Amino acid sequence: MANSKYEYVKREFEFHRHLPASNWIVVLIDGCHFHRFSELHAFEKPNDERALRLMNACATSMLEKFPDIVFAYGVSDEYSFVFREKTEFHKRRESKIISLCVSYFTSVYGMKWKDFFPNDFKETPYFDGRVVCYPNIKTIRDYLAWRQVDCHINNQYNTCFWALVKSGKTEKEAHQALKGTFSKDKNKLLLQQFQVNYNDEPAVFRKGSSVYRDKVKTDDCGNPIKRTREAITVSSFDLIGPEFWENHQYILGEASDYLCLGGKEKYGYEYVKKFDDIHRLPYSNWTIVRISACQFDQFSLIHSFDKPNDETALRLMNACASLMMEQFPDIIFGYGFDNEYSFVFQEKTELYQRDERLIISSCISCFTSFYMMRWKEYFPGKELVQSPHFQVEVFCYPEPRIVCDYLSWRQSECHNRNQYTTCFWMLVKSGEGENKAKEILKVFLLSSFRSNFFMIVINSLVTLQYFIL
Repeated sequence: MANSKYEYVKREFEFHRHLPASNWIVVLIDGCHFHRFSELHAFEKPNDERALRLMNACATSMLEKFPDIVFAYGVSDEYSFVFREKTEFHKRRESKIISLCVSYFTSVYGMKWKDFFPNDFKETPYFDGRVVCYPNIKTIRDYLAWRQVDCHINNQYNTCFWALVKSGKTEKEAHQALKGTFSKDKNKLLLQQFQVNYNDEPAVFRKGSSVYRDKVKTDDCGNPIKRTREAITVSSFDLIGPEFWENHQYILGEASDYLCLGGKEKYGYEYVKKFDDIHRLPYSNWTIVRISACQFDQFSLIHSFDKPNDETALRLMNACASLMMEQFPDIIFGYGFDNEYSFVFQEKTELYQRDERLIISSCISCFTSFYMMRWKEYFPGKELVQSPHFQVEVFCYPEPRIVCDYLSWRQSECHNRNQYTTCFWMLVKSGEGENKAKEILKVFLLSSFRSNFFMIVINSLVTLQYFIL
């Protein structure tokens, strides 16, 4: 902490929204502008199996990274992640949960792209996200049923649409031909005009993908073992009926009082939309989005960053900040140091109608994606071996003066952090162990906390260390 006169901006204006206790948390991650992205990368229509397998691989990594995720359901370019009811993941802070999930998903998407597509990105992929709380198991199951019903409706329409387009119709003519049709009409069209039985289409297209920890008695090679273990499984099956949930009650817990009823109408599950509580940032306030790296000490160690400062890593962060200002014209200023960047949005911004979740998730996803895509440009000799991911906080300030004080506070923090790390690494490079260096700095920090001569004392100490050596 910089301990400066500008820190009031933190004490008086930083508030964290905590999600209500004893509620199931769902994080929905959705691709941004993926219609254009899929066209640029020549995705097959109506479904590209490679793209779906890539999304499933990202979802699998999410369950590996975050043990509190008990179930995930995905279709097309979206994925829903269900956190266990009693989770205390980052103390249920909404901004932490949404930014970490979206950033990590984006990072894995970039890392695994080459496993499914031979060519490089032609456009930056990024996602937005939202967090919704549901009060009980019934509502969670209805939410998942709603998403699967939506999957069926959209896929049936798209299957018909692209069959018509590939037969010679224009896209406008195909839309007109399907206008006002019902499910049975689409099935009849596919069967009579194209000899396609919709029910024979792959289940992953019709029912989406479910990812969960299954209890199995085989090892990774399929050999039988004595003790049951949990293995992350990706499959496509009916989520609306009771069979799966009755056989996997350990996922959500006992729910004997609730049976999903099949055969509901199109809108039978859409009441779950009522739980989507949109929090909009206050109007006529300056919005600041602060992005900072997660577990960056480990990341910088793995990738051999220079200490105390790696100029190449700083230039990469600056490049990402420049791309952010290109992507979001409402950003009027950016300030960064080390592994964080603050972006100031204009006072009257209407980005995403000031929906806090969408601002957080789209910004963090874009920044993560830019970092991944520009890595080779700045570190051509270093392979990216760990997924970088970031977190976000959003603050609102009513006056330009307070915005200036916020930026002054961050610069004071930059000075204090850099002063400390410079001393620390000078001690380490002089021969002290890292623990010893921390102890030395701790003693001088405590004794000189209110002194303007702290840096002079530390420099003298380091100079003495060199003379002794």
